[in-house]
Amino acid sequence: MKHRAGWFPASLAIAAISQCLWLAPARAANGPDTVFVNGKVLTLDAAGTVAQALAVKDGRIERVGTTRQITALASRQTQVVDLHGRTVVPGFVDGHAHPTLAVRMIQKYVDGRFATTPSVATLLARIKDRAAQAPPGEWIIVAGSSSSQTRFAEHRLPTRAELDSVSGNHPLMFLNGSHEAVVNSEGLRVIGITRGTSEMKGAHIELDATGEPTGVIKEGMGIFPDARIPEADLRAYFLHDIPAMWNAHGYTSVYAITPLPELAVLRQVAAEHGPATLRYAVAIFTDPGGRLLPAAFDAMAFPAGVDPEWYRFAGIKVWVDSDVPMKGGALTAPYAGPDGGLGILNVDQAQLDALALRAERAGVPFLAHATGDRATAMALTAFERAQQDPAARGSLQRIEHFGEFVTGPDDLARAKRLGVKVNVQPAWLYTLGNSTIQNLGPERARTGFEFRSMVDAGLEPGAGTDLTGIVLETLNPFLHIWAAVTRNSDVGVFEPAQAVTVDQALRMMTIWSARAQGEGAIKGSLEPGKVADLVVLSDDITEVEPAAIRDLKVLETVVGGRVVYESHGPTQGGSAAKR
Repeated sequence: MKHRAGWFPASLAIAAISQCLWLAPARAANGPDTVFVNGKVLTLDAAGTVAQALAVKDGRIERVGTTRQITALASRQTQVVDLHGRTVVPGFVDGHAHPTLAVRMIQKYVDGRFATTPSVATLLARIKDRAAQAPPGEWIIVAGSSSSQTRFAEHRLPTRAELDSVSGNHPLMFLNGSHEAVVNSEGLRVIGITRGTSEMKGAHIELDATGEPTGVIKEGMGIFPDARIPEADLRAYFLHDIPAMWNAHGYTSVYAITPLPELAVLRQVAAEHGPATLRYAVAIFTDPGGRLLPAAFDAMAFPAGVDPEWYRFAGIKVWVDSDVPMKGGALTAPYAGPDGGLGILNVDQAQLDALALRAERAGVPFLAHATGDRATAMALTAFERAQQDPAARGSLQRIEHFGEFVTGPDDLARAKRLGVKVNVQPAWLYTLGNSTIQNLGPERARTGFEFRSMVDAGLEPGAGTDLTGIVLETLNPFLHIWAAVTRNSDVGVFEPAQAVTVDQALRMMTIWSARAQGEGAIKGSLEPGKVADLVVLSDDITEVEPAAIRDLKVLETVVGGRVVYESHGPTQGGSAAKR
């Protein structure tokens, strides 16, 4: 019988195995491939069952129970893993991420995030250094954080003239998050933006009083200079870089929001290589308003023979509005401050209705990005109208960032009545609480991040990182759980009555996230028949003080019963040692 000692000295591991053998003298002839015993297994099933052990066969959970029950199933070929009292939870399901862009930003772009860049002055110095080293004429792209204007010491973004002064002959783009950019003069020339150009491929281009572009571009993904990542790089990202990043944080699945051309590359990777160590569900997008989406979606399915539990085409995404942190989310009442404004709509109601209906008739999930209350209401209206169509097929309908910054008075009830799935980013409470208050005013900001109200309404909000490489901290699942439980934000404790329990926060990261992408029947909880995706934690998340949740670590990530990540660094104090 095989045995892996895990985190204890070999002598203790042998003692533990001897105890297991004594417990089960009679061996099954054809037992499970692996059994995990002597742990605290938070199954997150409907009953909230807490077990000691589980058995895995052919990549699936065969049984969950006590150590005695599970050990009795083992054969001589079964690998026995002693958990030494460690806590096990289902594998985390990242319900919304942009993984190829995240890897690209980390590997290629200048770091202009507020975590490392406190001021515009620091930013300009960093750009100047990169410009001196870059080959002549090469694009310089700077990854800045959403709402940088509220974080930089100067409380503003860099200007086009400032970027010109440090970029030399390089075209340059500073990303203020994913929805706004400032481009230098050479960059405007290369893109083809001239005096009077206010729109290009869905991008909103800001002009001054004379019609001259200021350099500010909103919703510019259609003209993003690095929109086409080379195929060789994409293959490496999908096969190695993305799984390594996500597995190290306990993620076993990712809902990848991906530009349409990248789907073809992932389809090839899936057909040629089969499973990696991360399960991919993929939603594609083209331009923000979905005007360039193909007429038919049939060709987007993965090839026959590709296991849908590893790779699945899972929908289309449209940006109804922009983003509240840069005052682009579409609101029903103006933004706070002298500038006011109601934000940006990328589609009108008729266009959104038509897109939702197309997806519904095709049986394809539809993801509507909506950060403002006006955009959320529009998405709910479009979904309701699509459901009423005689050819409706009951397709999954979702709102991304639902109620994240502002919630309309009827949003929760309408979403529940319509069966609409919702996705949220709990850690944004910590990273964007201050900018939400500044942009909306304190009273209206109180309606944001209402996770407890969502749970009480029966919405089962699924969580996602929305990782783009801009705020790397949000890849940490424990930051999301900590924020949802403690309500800690960048301006102190924010609306504590909206706190959720640890159990609810875990469900947001696992089973509710799986259900929100139509996969709750196969993943998200540790139950017989589901895929054997699980995470071993450094401490018991149900016993540590809430303030310590963000400091928990992943010791092991298991996908399909196979260890795909193992920590070799120091762990926190010792649940195992205590036992």
